This record gives sequence, C-alpha cells and structure tokens, in this order.
Amino acid sequence: MKKTILAFTMLLSAGAAVKAQNQETIRNEEVRYHFFTNNIPSDWNYPLIGLVNNVEGNHASFQIGLVNSTSGNFGGIQVAGIVNSVGGNVIGLQSGFINSVGGNFRGIQSGFINSIGADFSGLQYGFINSVGDSFYGIQTGFLNSCTSVSGIQSGFINSTQGSLKGIQCGFVNSAGEVRGLQYGFINSTKSLRGLQLGFINSVDNLEKGLPIGFLSFVKHGGYKAIEVSYNNINPVNIAFKTGVRALYTYPMLAYDWRLADDRLSFGYGIGSNLDLSNHLFVNPEMEWLHQVSLDFNHHSTLRFNLGYNVSENFEIVAGPSLIWQIKINADDFHQKYTEWDPSIVAINKLKAGFNVALRYKF
Repeated sequence: MKKTILAFTMLLSAGAAVKAQNQETIRNEEVRYHFFTNNIPSDWNYPLIGLVNNVEGNHASFQIGLVNSTSGNFGGIQVAGIVNSVGGNVIGLQSGFINSVGGNFRGIQSGFINSIGADFSGLQYGFINSVGDSFYGIQTGFLNSCTSVSGIQSGFINSTQGSLKGIQCGFVNSAGEVRGLQYGFINSTKSLRGLQLGFINSVDNLEKGLPIGFLSFVKHGGYKAIEVSYNNINPVNIAFKTGVRALYTYPMLAYDWRLADDRLSFGYGIGSNLDLSNHLFVNPEMEWLHQVSLDFNHHSTLRFNLGYNVSENFEIVAGPSLIWQIKINADDFHQKYTEWDPSIVAINKLKAGFNVALRYKF
C-alpha cells in the first residue's frame, strides 16, 4: 500500500513539473525582445527600448520608443516620438506626440494631444488636453477639456462640463460651475461662487462673487437696465447697464441737437449701486464720452448720484457731476504734428455739472 501511494505521489510531482515547464516555455515564447519590436506578457517588468514596444497586460518600468502600448496598467516612464497608449491606469510620466490613457492617471502627461478616460491628478501639458472625468492639478494647452477641475486649467480654450475649483485661465473659458477664479477674454459659467475677470462675462446664476469685465451678463442675481438721461453736456443720453448692483458697466450714446454739426457722441462707463434702504441708494459713476468728429473732443465725468427705487422695474437717479473736457482742433494738430505745441489744445478745463436719469430694470 505504501509503495502504491509513493508511486502515485511521484507521478503527480512529475506531472506538475512537466506542466510548470510547459507554462514557462509558453511564457518565454511570449517574450520577443528585439531592438525594433519588443513584446512582453503581463508583469514582465523589464525596461523596453525599441521602435515599437507592446505589453499584453501590466507593466512597471520604463518604455522608450516611437510607439509604446500597454493593454493593462502602467507604472513608470513612457516616452515616445509618436504614440503612447495605456488601456488601464497610469502612475508616472507619459510624454509623446499623442498620449492616451483609458483609466486614471497620476503624474505628468506631456504631448501634442493628451487624452485620459477617467480621473487625472498631476500636470497635463499639450496642445489639446482631454480628461473624461475629474481633474486635480494643472492642465495647460491650446484646448483643454474635462468634466471637473480642482486646480489650474490654462489654455486658449478651456472647457469644464462640471465643477471648477481653482483657476481657469484662457482666451475662452467655459465651466458648469466656478468655485474660484475664471480669467480670460470670454468667460462663461452656469453658477459662480468666486471671481470672473474678462472682456465678456456670462453667468446664469450668481451665488456669491463678482464678475468684472467690459460687459458682464448675469441672468439670475444680476443687474440690467436701460437708462435715458439728461446732463449739461448732452441733453439726450441712452445707456445699457449690465452686471451686478455692486459693479456694472455700460456702453452709451449721446446726442446734442444744439450743435451745428458733430452732434453724436459715444462712450463707456462704470458704476455701482450702494443700497441704503429698500428704496434709497447711492450711485457713483465714472464715464468717458467721445464726440464723433474730426476734432478730438472728449469728456471724462465723475458722478455722485442719489437713486430711488420707484417700483420693481423703475428707478430714478440724480446728482452733481465733475467734468473734465479736453478738445484738440484737427486742423491745428495736422499742421503742427511734427512738433508738439500746447496751443493745439483748444479746451482743457474742469467744470461742474448736473444730471438726472430714469432707468428701466429687466
């Protein structure tokens, strides 16, 4: 009986040894390590240096080549002249012309086109950057896109579908909601809790914060009004005031029928409504008005208005103003343009004025 058991045990051991040897043979046959093309199985964590490097599974080392491909997870450095591709997650550095990761990424991704399917933590730098889910760190390039950002997004065009917590800086910025700073030529967000700095700002819902720009449009929680006014410079003035009550800007047109010619003027202003009660408010404004003329005729006006809310849609303001007028005669300027002469300044004076205006809020 003992001999039978011993023989059976030896037979099983021999079979296991043959099976292990066959698996090792198969595994070794999967390894093709050449200079031009390298192919290795999962968890064969040796460096890959070649024109084309391919890993069927996971790899933790470095890959240097024109094309690097890993079907599973990767940890280390992947550097290529053309394409880097990882099907799973990455921890490390990926640098090439085109970089693609199907899962999460923690580290640095640098290239002309960078794409991450899930979350990203670190630095993403390239011409076009795309993150499928959340972003934590710095994203900088010509075109940046992700679902949500916690960090810095900097580029010519930045797009965040969800929440931005940090800084978004570019020529065109768009975010679902901003919790921080949005800085660019055009800024757009559905919800703002922070600061917008730009030429054009657009906000659907202002929770807490301030848009500052040439023109700011706030759908809910903002200030929009059409104003018709009279002052001692121009008897007819119309302005569109937009922004928030604490800070608004406005383009304007003015007309003076009393003049023989050059009756039309255009300008721009900035103001604030500081509420004293439900009906009464203080309204300081600064305005720059330029006459449409061959002459340079410019008025800079500082106003100290007191306003009253007549109803939900109408308010009236009035108050004194301080006006600085400077006028340069065109003929004198062109005759003496080679040498500056104070005599070409026909008018340069400071004077007091008064204005009254009616606003329709909508």
